[in-house]
Amino acid sequence: MPALRHASIVAFLVLATASSAWSAGIILGAPFGDHMVIQRNRPIRVWGEAAPGSSVEVRLGPRRATAAAAPDGRWSADLEALPAGGPFVLSAESGGARIEVKDLLVGDVWLCSGQSNMQMTLKECDGGPAAADAAGSFSKLRLCSVGRRASETPRTDGEIRWRTAGRDSARDFSGVGFFFAARLLADPSLRDVPLGVIDASFGGTMCEAWVPADALAGFAREELRNSMFGIAPSTLYNGMIAPLGKAPIKGVVWYQGEGNSDRPALYPKLLAALFASWRSRFDTPKLPFIVVQLPDFAPGWGGLSWAWMREAQAAAVRTSKHASLAVGIDTCDGSDLHPRQKREIGRRVALLALHDVYGRPVIARGPEFRQAQPDGDSLRVTFDTAGDGLASLGGGPVRGFAVAGADGRYRFAEAAINGDSVVLRCKEVPAPLTVRYAWAGAPGANLVNRSGLPAAPFRTDSTTQTDADVQRQSVSRLVRTRLYEAAIGGDGSMTSLVFGGKQFLSNEPGWAGGTTITGGLAPRNLADVREPGPGCLSCSDNDVSVLLEFGERRVDWTVANRSKDEIRFRIALHPKVAVHRRGEADPVELRRDAASAFVTGLDLVSRSDNGYVLETILKGRSSRRLSLSIAGK
Repeated sequence: MPALRHASIVAFLVLATASSAWSAGIILGAPFGDHMVIQRNRPIRVWGEAAPGSSVEVRLGPRRATAAAAPDGRWSADLEALPAGGPFVLSAESGGARIEVKDLLVGDVWLCSGQSNMQMTLKECDGGPAAADAAGSFSKLRLCSVGRRASETPRTDGEIRWRTAGRDSARDFSGVGFFFAARLLADPSLRDVPLGVIDASFGGTMCEAWVPADALAGFAREELRNSMFGIAPSTLYNGMIAPLGKAPIKGVVWYQGEGNSDRPALYPKLLAALFASWRSRFDTPKLPFIVVQLPDFAPGWGGLSWAWMREAQAAAVRTSKHASLAVGIDTCDGSDLHPRQKREIGRRVALLALHDVYGRPVIARGPEFRQAQPDGDSLRVTFDTAGDGLASLGGGPVRGFAVAGADGRYRFAEAAINGDSVVLRCKEVPAPLTVRYAWAGAPGANLVNRSGLPAAPFRTDSTTQTDADVQRQSVSRLVRTRLYEAAIGGDGSMTSLVFGGKQFLSNEPGWAGGTTITGGLAPRNLADVREPGPGCLSCSDNDVSVLLEFGERRVDWTVANRSKDEIRFRIALHPKVAVHRRGEADPVELRRDAASAFVTGLDLVSRSDNGYVLETILKGRSSRRLSLSIAGK
C-alpha cells in the first residue's frame, strides 16, 4: 500500500507521500491541499485512504457525500458541482479521525505542461521580477507546482504544493503559466472567478516521456527515445500526470517540441496519443488543449530548421477537435533556445483560451491561410482574417513570402496586401505555382492582422523534410590586440583565437569547436551578449554567464554557474596544437610551431579525434576563472 503524505489537500495532484500510513485514520489524495482550486460546474471527486471497510464522510461547503473504504483502504466520493466561489473548508472524517483542507476555492483549473520553455520561471523572464512583485494583487489566483520526477509505473503519490499568488510563489513559477493567468484574470468575465494554474513541466524532455505506456503501444521501439537525464518514455506521465487522478480541469497548455524537432514527421502521432490519453485520464473527452508553436530559433536541430516542427505541431492541432495553436514566431530574435520574452506567449495562449474555451468576443488569431491561386506572373494568397484585415508588423513592406515555379526552387517574393489577400511576384519566378511563408528557423516574417497577431507559417508544396536554412545570426565581436585576434559569436562562444600567425581553436561544429559550455543536447547558447566595460564582454543565458576580459597578451574567462547542476567549460583546440602539462597544479602549455601560450584554471585535458580538449568543471552555484597568457615578448 503506497505511503501517502498526511497533510493538507491540494485539489489536483497525487496522493501525497506520507509518514505513518494509518496513524491519522484517514488520508486525502495528493492533489488536495490548503489554498487549492477545484474545477467549478463539474462533479467534484475526492479520494484518499482510510481503514479497510470503514465509512468516510466528505464535506465541502454545502455539499455532502459518503464513501466506504475498499479492502485495500482506498475510497472515493463524488460531490455535486459547485459554482465559482469560496473560500471553503474540505473535510473528510472516518472512525473519529478528521482531516481538513482550508482556504479552498472553486473556479477554473488549468494544467501547464511541457519542457524547459514551460518550466522557465517568471524571475528569468523579461518583466518577470516586476510581475512577481505585483502578483499579490491577484487575490483569486492560486499557483500549484508538481514535483519533477520520473517513474517506471503510474504513481498515486507526489510532491504537490498549492500557494496563494505572491512575490515568492510567483517568482519560481512558470513564466508562461503566470502571464497566461494574469491575462485571463484581466478579462471582465473572469475577474471574479478563482483560477488555479498547475505547473507540471520538466526541461529537456521528449513528448513520449509524457504519454502513458498503453498509448505508445502502436509505436515501433526505434521511434521512441529517452529524454535527457535518461528519462524513458512514459515515465513522466507516470510520475507527474498520473498522480493528478481524475479530478476535472478546464484545459491544458502544452509547450514542448524542441526535443523532438529533429524528427518532426513522428510528432503529430505522438501529440495525438498525448491528447487522447490525457482526455481519458481526466475523464473529459472534449478537454481543450492549447499548443504553443515553437518560436524563432535560428540554429535548428538535427539538421532541420524549426519550420518543419511548427508544421508538425500545426498538423496535430488541425486533426484534433478541441485543440488550438498559439503561434510563437516574432516574439524573440531567434538566438536563444530559452527566450526570455514569455509575456507575449502567455498573452497569445490566453487569447485563444478566452475565445475558444470561454467564448469571449476577442481577436485570438492572426491571419490564417485559406488558398493560393496562381495568376500568370503572380500568386494570390488569401487569408481568413475574421474581419480584422491584414497589415505588416511595424509598417513597411511585407516580408517572409517565397514562391516557386514548376522547378520547385524558391525565391523571395515582393508582397502587396490587397484586401484579405497578398499578391506575390518575383522576377526570378515568372510563373509561380507554390508558396512558403515564414519557412525558416527565425524567419523575420511580418504579416499580421490589425490586432498585431501574426500569420502562422505555412507552405503549399509537399516536399520532404530537408532544407538549407540560411539565417542571420546575432552580431559577433572581433577583438584585436598587438599580439592576438579573437572572434566571439552571437551565441557567446569564442570561435577563433589567432596569435603568432596560427589558429589555436578548432572550428568544428558543436562540442568539437571553440569554447562551449555543457547544456544538454547541444552546447549552451549564451545569446545575451553585452559589453559591460572597455575590453570585456559578458555572455549569458538564464543560468550561466561568462565574463571575457581582454588584455594586451592575455584572455581571462570568469564562468559563473547559477544553477544547481554541474556544468563544464570546454576549449576545443585546433588539431595541430600540441599540449604539455608537467603536473596537476602547473599551467598547461599550448604550442603550435613557434607560437605558444599558457592556460591556468583547468581540471582536465583530454584528446579527441579532432584535437585536444581543455575542461574546467563547475559545481552548482559556483564560479571559476581561467586565464590564457601568450608567451614571448
